Amino acid sequence: MQSNLDLNKEISFKSFKEQVLNDYKLIVTSREASLLGRREVLSGKAKFGIFGDGKELPQIALAKVFQKGDFRSGYYRDQTFMMAINELTLKQLFSGLYANTDISEEPMSAGRQMGAHFSTVSLNEDGSWKDLINQRNSSSDVSCTGSQMPRLLGLAQASKLYRKLKTKNKNKFSVNGNEVAWGTIGNASTSEGVFFEVLNAAGVHQVPMVISIWDDDYGISVENKDQTIKQSISEALSGFQRNSKKDGFEILTVNGWDYPNLINTYQKANDISREKHIPIIVHVKELTQPIGHSTSGSHERYKSKERLDWEKKNDCNLKMREWILDNKIAIQSELEVIENDSKEIVKNAKKDAWQTYLNPIINSRKNLIPILNDLSEEFNKYNLDNYPLAGKF
Repeated sequence: MQSNLDLNKEISFKSFKEQVLNDYKLIVTSREASLLGRREVLSGKAKFGIFGDGKELPQIALAKVFQKGDFRSGYYRDQTFMMAINELTLKQLFSGLYANTDISEEPMSAGRQMGAHFSTVSLNEDGSWKDLINQRNSSSDVSCTGSQMPRLLGLAQASKLYRKLKTKNKNKFSVNGNEVAWGTIGNASTSEGVFFEVLNAAGVHQVPMVISIWDDDYGISVENKDQTIKQSISEALSGFQRNSKKDGFEILTVNGWDYPNLINTYQKANDISREKHIPIIVHVKELTQPIGHSTSGSHERYKSKERLDWEKKNDCNLKMREWILDNKIAIQSELEVIENDSKEIVKNAKKDAWQTYLNPIINSRKNLIPILNDLSEEFNKYNLDNYPLAGKF
């Protein structure tokens, strides 16, 4: 994927079309991975599954401004973003789902964490630091919702300190504090105390932190109206908005299905935070959950028919498809080719991951069967009737 685009630079229609269709291919591929991953869990081949369906499009926009040296501190919805920055393959996504314990196949945690818990590697095999300013970085996700916030603050504060202080060995960690810490969180987790504590500290210290709030109006089965004042976290946080006299946050809102405005919004957030070290809140609204919160439940049980119908019509992937056709960027048949190819790509990656997971088990079985056969022949000579205590166990 082409990231870090200069929106002020003119490009040809051919280049523009190529970029748009690449973005469309990625969100379609990510959605297919979510659909097939859910099926793998419900068929018993994989453990608990939780995916980034319905959040694909804003993550494309975020990835475009995420630069080398930057850090992510997010949560389990961010698979499209990790794919977009080339730090997650489809095979790795499914390997995590199957809990493959081979670190070369599942580099996030070698199957030890819940699926969709992402990270990048900061150390070389000898324990020395990698050159972090020349790679895109992600702190390791953990399962506790909201726990990404303190890490996000710390990463942003590091950039602040690197710009203010002369420190040793900074050449591998920062270029004059120009790095931004990008966070993601679901709308329901903004009701947690740690979220507000971190926002307060980030506003006081004015650190280069951009927090994206993926808002699909629900926290599992609880609607925003039952957990968020004014039913809008950006409205609830309006007092944090900076002005000409006092520091604070820049608060931006955008609909999660609006491709052009998403790109413009994230470009604006990037420019302000990276250059001026001003914290940003990007409230991404009108997102959906096409396959529900996770494999542990069904959103059809608690969402009304009207809501489910609205989600189908306002799915960000469908909206981008409509935008491409309405603006005559591509024709129907071109998009159908992308969609069909994506299905095959995901299907093949899933098969590859499953076979790779099974191979060590199959090899162990092959090695063990001759041993068990030899033992069976050897112990067949013994008559248990000669051992009175044997029958008691």
